[in-house]
Amino acid sequence: MREFHLLSKVYERSAALDARVIVPPGDDMAMVRFDGADVLAAVDQIVQGRHFTLESTPLALIGRKAVTRNLSDIAAMAARPLASLAAVVLPRSWSEAQALELFEAMRTTAARYECPLVGGDISIADAPLMCSVTVLARLGPRGPILRSGAKVGDAVYVSGTLGGSVEPDGRGRHLTFEPRIDLALALAERFDLHAMIDISDGLGRDAGHIAQMSRVQIILDADRVPCSPACNWRRAMSDGEDYELCFTLAADARVPVELCGAAITRIGVVREQRGNQPCVIVREGRREIDATQLGWEHGGSGEGQPPSRPSPAEPGEGGRA
Repeated sequence: MREFHLLSKVYERSAALDARVIVPPGDDMAMVRFDGADVLAAVDQIVQGRHFTLESTPLALIGRKAVTRNLSDIAAMAARPLASLAAVVLPRSWSEAQALELFEAMRTTAARYECPLVGGDISIADAPLMCSVTVLARLGPRGPILRSGAKVGDAVYVSGTLGGSVEPDGRGRHLTFEPRIDLALALAERFDLHAMIDISDGLGRDAGHIAQMSRVQIILDADRVPCSPACNWRRAMSDGEDYELCFTLAADARVPVELCGAAITRIGVVREQRGNQPCVIVREGRREIDATQLGWEHGGSGEGQPPSRPSPAEPGEGGRA
């Protein structure tokens, strides 16, 4: 069973939702309208052995990541945090002290980003640790920035550096990243953002979500992709768990090279979709390489393994699928 194939089936069956659903499943957050107000909502989970290794990861960082990866979805919509809820499955072998340490990490992280933890649920079972967090948000300065708004001729940008977010022992930047909420709000205030997504599954796949939903093709330049140390562009586009922003806007916009403490790099362009060509192509010299499979998908060959990223396949073979 493949994650994105399953999700596509879910989206198909969600086509006729209530008129109060303004943004349906398929974006970083859903949006519901009631009594003249719009509320954004998203839920995500982390699972022991998939998103972290309990043996090598402090509980404080596990609780932090459970919250911040959802805050990254709020950033992707250029929205403002409102509140959060958490549902946690605790291993039966855990002590009360361990449970309270995890809760305190989630509570303090949520409070720091003005997204207070207001409720949730606890289960105790003979199972791995699982933390599911739901976040609510209110609209930012330009309303929700969707994945579907990219326009032909747009420039494509990313924040920060990409790749190498998970170290061999399971630690790394995926546990300590800063959700780009302030950056997203600043961009929305200064520019007419057309489309945006946070990079969790790898730039190749996540840029592909923008391209598919906008019905365009995205062309990226390999030598412009901002790579973390010891990463080439293939790893930078494949590793995932970066939680940086990828966004598009008019090519003549004067975007600074740094904003809110984050580097901003122009890496490509949006053009018309051409026949059956891939929706994301990387240009390396004179070669054009299909990048749509460069990224992470649950259901791949490493299902059930610790959260390490394999080296991506060679050009034309795709990455982890």
